[in-house]
Amino acid sequence: MGLGSDYKLIDKRAQPDPDLEDGALKEGVYWTIGAAIKDGGGTIVLLPDVYEETLLLDGEKIMSLAAAKELLEGEAGEDLPTQSGDGTAIILGVSFHTITLLGDAELTGITIQQRGPGNWFAVVCASGSPTLAKCDIDGATSSCVGITAEGAEPTLVECKIHGSFTGAGVCAFGGARGTLDTCKIYSNKFSGIEVSGENTELTIKLCEIHANRRDGVLVYEGAKATLEGNTLARNYHCGLEVRDKAIVSATANTIESNDFGVVVARTGICNLTENTISRNFITGVEISKAPQSEDGEDELPPPSEITGNKISCNLESGLKIWYQGAAKLDKNTIEANLEPIALTPRSRRHIDMGEREEVSLSCLSLLSLSALYRSALSLLSLSFLSLALPSLSLSPPPPPTPRYLVFAIL
Repeated sequence: MGLGSDYKLIDKRAQPDPDLEDGALKEGVYWTIGAAIKDGGGTIVLLPDVYEETLLLDGEKIMSLAAAKELLEGEAGEDLPTQSGDGTAIILGVSFHTITLLGDAELTGITIQQRGPGNWFAVVCASGSPTLAKCDIDGATSSCVGITAEGAEPTLVECKIHGSFTGAGVCAFGGARGTLDTCKIYSNKFSGIEVSGENTELTIKLCEIHANRRDGVLVYEGAKATLEGNTLARNYHCGLEVRDKAIVSATANTIESNDFGVVVARTGICNLTENTISRNFITGVEISKAPQSEDGEDELPPPSEITGNKISCNLESGLKIWYQGAAKLDKNTIEANLEPIALTPRSRRHIDMGEREEVSLSCLSLLSLSALYRSALSLLSLSFLSLALPSLSLSPPPPPTPRYLVFAIL
C-alpha cells in the first residue's frame, strides 16, 4: 500500500531505479504531472518545486506534500518522503490556461501561476464541480479564476486569489455557478469578483475582498449573487456594485474604506440586511434607476430593501437615492455621515421608511451640538475678558463655516 497504489509522486529530480531496465523510475514516481495523469490519474502528490505545465483535469486529486501528510490516512501515506525546501509546489502555465477543469477534480495546497503572452486564466472551470482548497492562485494574464459555462459549479475554500495583470480575481459568466468560502481576494487589476449574465450565480461567504483596482464585487447583466459575512474594504471604486438587472442579497457584511460602499444602478436590485457600511470616502449606499414596470403592467417591481444596517461615518451621504431610485428602509441606524439621507431633485419623491428604531445622533445633530458648545465657550471667554478688561470692547467671533465643523467631527 502507499506509493504506486494509493498515490503517485511527482519528483522532477528523481533518479532512475538501478534495478530496472531502460533507466525507468521507481513504480509510482514521475517526472511530470502530465505523465502521471496519462498513467491513470488518481491521487497525485507534488514535491516542493516549480512545474511548468498546462493541465486538463477530470477527476484527479492533486495535492502538495504538506497537504498529503494531512489527507492520506494510515498506510496510504506512511511512505511519503520527508518535507524538503519551503514546502511550496508551484504549477506554472505559460501562454495558455494553467489548469482547465472539466470534471470533479480536487486541488489542495497548490500554488498556481499563469504567465507569458496572451490573455489566459490561471484556473478555468468549464464544467463539473471541482474543489480548490488552500490554494494560492497567484497572477494571470486574464482573470485568475474563470468560471465560464453552464454546468460549471466549482467550490473554492480558504484560497488566496490575487495579482491578475489585466482582469478580475474571479469572473463568472455564461450561466455558471459556484461558491467562494473563506477566501482572500486582493490586488487584482479589475474587480475582486465579477459576476455577469443571466442564470449566472455565485455564493460568497466569509471572504476578505480588498485592495482591488475597481470594485470589490461587481454583479451585472442579470446575474445573481449571495454575500454573507464578507469584508469588502479598500477597493478603488465600490465595495459592492449591482447594476443592469442583477439581483444581490447581502447579509452581515462589513463594507468599509472604499470610494463608494454600495452602488445599485440601472435597474439592479440589492437587498441589504444587517450589514456594517462605514468610513467610505463618498456615499455609504447609493441607489438610482430602480426597475420599472413592463408594458401593460400596473405594479412596479419590488425595490431594493435596506433592513437593519448600520450606515455610519461616510464622508458624504449615508444613503443617497436619486435619478428614479427607489428603496424600502426598515430599522436602519444611519449616523455620523455628512448627510443622513439625501434625496436629490431627480429622485422619486416618495420613499417607504418602514419601522424605525430610535437611533443615536446624526451628523446634523452633532453639528448643532458642536455649534452650541462653541457658542457657550465663546460667551464664557467674553465674560471673563469683560471682567478683566472692562474698557475693552469685544465682539463675538463669526461662527465657523460648515467645512471646519465637518473636519472637527471627523
